Amino acid sequence: MSTSALFIKTICVSLILVSLVMILGCTTTPSGSNGKIPGTSSPSTTVFPLSPVPAPISNSGQSSANIQLRGNVYGLSSNPHAGIDTITFSIGLTQQAPAVDLTRLEIVFSTLGTDPVILTRGTTDSTSTFTTTEGNYAVTSMSPGNEVEINFRVKEVPAGTTVNIEVRPVVGPALPISRTVPAMILSMNVLD
Repeated sequence: MSTSALFIKTICVSLILVSLVMILGCTTTPSGSNGKIPGTSSPSTTVFPLSPVPAPISNSGQSSANIQLRGNVYGLSSNPHAGIDTITFSIGLTQQAPAVDLTRLEIVFSTLGTDPVILTRGTTDSTSTFTTTEGNYAVTSMSPGNEVEINFRVKEVPAGTTVNIEVRPVVGPALPISRTVPAMILSMNVLD
């Protein structure tokens, strides 16, 4: 018998044996319990209906805000010798948080020795309005899983100055952010 004929017979016998094992393994009944296949149970799940009334949210000053900072806060500068003139950062929601209407969101910006400036959402960023975008598209609401970029202009803030930003949703606690402009200002700066 040649080597190739022996090889073909070995492959055929192997395939037949594997087929028999698979067929017999799939069609035999288990021993015991009268030939019945035991069922498996999945864990029980309780579903509660959604309440039409939002749950009260306490503002205890702790980190219980639904809105969270995602990543760094950046200070941009068109003239690094004068200071930063634009602030940008991203926010998101906790998984269980309700959607946020960004058209009713307020941002309060201040530095030591300046009066707080209240900014509202607009279609262009300025020293009195901020923009909200997601992937370069303007957005007016934010749901869990979304990451929204906030941009607004400020009067020039010099190096070494601490900036205070408060993101205020209509419902729920505000998100306070406090960062310091670096001593050496470039066109794009991470505020620490």
